[in-house]
Amino acid sequence: MSDPFIDTTSTSAFDLLHDSSLTYFIPLATDFRVEEVFKDDIEKAKEPFSSVERRESLYFDESVDIYLVLKCSYVEQDILRSSLRSLVISVEAQIVNATAPDRDGQPPSETISAGTVDHNEDPTILFGFLGDHDNEGEEERRQYTVAVWKHSVFLSRPRMRLQSPSVVFTATAGLKPAVPSLLDRPRDAYLPSGVASGLNLLGSFGNDPALNGVKPRLSALRVSRVAPVTHQDEDVLRPIKSLSKLSLRIYPAAHSRMRFTHLNTTPSTATVLAMLEVDFTPFFECEIILDKISISVADGLVEDLTSQAGIPLPVSCVAHDHVTFLYRLSPADAEVVSKNPIRDLKIAISAVALLRPDTCEPRLNMAWTATVDFTIPVNPGYGSTMQPIQRMHRPSQLSIGGESTISLTAPSVARPDSLPSLEAATRTETAVPDMGITMTFTSPSPDQQIFPGDEFVWNVFVVNRSPAPSAVPRKLAILVVPKRRRNESRVNRPPSVSRLPELSHGQFQQAKTPKDRNVADAVLDENVVHAMQHSSIIDSAEVVCLSADVRVGPLAPGACHVAELRFLALKEGIVGVEAVRVIDLANNEHVDIRDLPTVVVRSKQEN
Repeated sequence: MSDPFIDTTSTSAFDLLHDSSLTYFIPLATDFRVEEVFKDDIEKAKEPFSSVERRESLYFDESVDIYLVLKCSYVEQDILRSSLRSLVISVEAQIVNATAPDRDGQPPSETISAGTVDHNEDPTILFGFLGDHDNEGEEERRQYTVAVWKHSVFLSRPRMRLQSPSVVFTATAGLKPAVPSLLDRPRDAYLPSGVASGLNLLGSFGNDPALNGVKPRLSALRVSRVAPVTHQDEDVLRPIKSLSKLSLRIYPAAHSRMRFTHLNTTPSTATVLAMLEVDFTPFFECEIILDKISISVADGLVEDLTSQAGIPLPVSCVAHDHVTFLYRLSPADAEVVSKNPIRDLKIAISAVALLRPDTCEPRLNMAWTATVDFTIPVNPGYGSTMQPIQRMHRPSQLSIGGESTISLTAPSVARPDSLPSLEAATRTETAVPDMGITMTFTSPSPDQQIFPGDEFVWNVFVVNRSPAPSAVPRKLAILVVPKRRRNESRVNRPPSVSRLPELSHGQFQQAKTPKDRNVADAVLDENVVHAMQHSSIIDSAEVVCLSADVRVGPLAPGACHVAELRFLALKEGIVGVEAVRVIDLANNEHVDIRDLPTVVVRSKQEN
């Protein structure tokens, strides 16, 4: 039995355009050996590379190897290599979303790679047989030739928004048109010999005296032959049938970002603390080894603080991990900083995903350029100089929440002829958007009867809805503002009738001297004080808060807390408080909540 890799037959005619086809695949093995896999398939009487285990999904920032297989009828290796010189193979990679923004529209796509296979790269040429070694004879088995190329494509991230993306590979092959040889072209401009001459187009000028007896001649055949002919485009390729496309799901394995902050030192320096954060996504179930991080700044020094803390590379990471690396950046020359404080910072991260250890280990490479500012801060102890000035104590009549703030108009003024529903007012939810705090006040149910002198409780449910997980826990204070007296009227001040100190009562009756205008009236005349107290309207308190100061916190982002506000009912009817003031103890900012539950205090005579 002959070896399938030995050249045993030859063909007289070979047409690469019609007798060949192109297929391509991405093997699972990172170190894929073409000769060994092809030999195993031939021994098992299978199609070439049909038993190769292939990748089912890919990752962004990965450099993937595509193997292009051109299968054709058997031909000698020298003839095939000479024919492959005119072969052009193009490979294109596109990122396509699964859904379209419009119902009738196409899913958005973006091309991330487009190129051709290098002509200087020699393909691997293999020979094989079609058919079984045992069932068919050597003369019935047809031999074929396979040429294999290896082409690398880097899967960069597109700029469009990703929605269940897939990567689509499209490879096309074509033959360049043959360039005509110089021997085939006519050596001169004469007509070929033995061809009858056509009509003389210049015969009418033969009798022209200006030509001095010269009779010009121009054959019509020459004119028709010399007419300009459109040249064929040499870039037009004759296509070879190939696989339509190869589509695979693609996922981002990690996201990275760089943050900067100036050090708060005295005296202030241009040193910058850089934090490199790497977030691993949940789209993989394997282990990723973060083995190399390279950071360099032009005309600057980079000091790795993470390795000094005893966390050297490589670092083993899994899904949902968040890793932060610290670096100290400083300029090499302090004098140059004042002239050019903005520098380019180059970051490169390399990792290996262990999809199948020792078999499939794709490498991920992320690289980008950021800018770092070495400007020396003016007031490092007082924070950033670009931060606007903020008021520590905001007045209660100003809005803090923006569009979703609570109306400051009292319900009795906005709706004087209507009473609020007790069932709707039992539970009130109030949000403070700027403070990131949501509070829910729950009063006693309408079924619970409250009489003057009874105590009742409001339950306050507090939720910290700060969006940043790394935010500082909040510490709050809750104070109850009693209802102000709104029906107080201004009393006209009566005239002063104070007695003169040098005259007695009897002398005052007898001596009717005019009033000295240089002496002013008494500031606190007893008549004035008595008149104001007698005519003033005293409004008794409806309800008294027994919880003078309620503290909440520290409350982490996403955490909740339940507090109680105790009250003592003093007056029957619909009672309430003016507002509940929430104070942030960190910066002393406060906000007044006026949309509060209402409480009905019943009379004891009703029972």
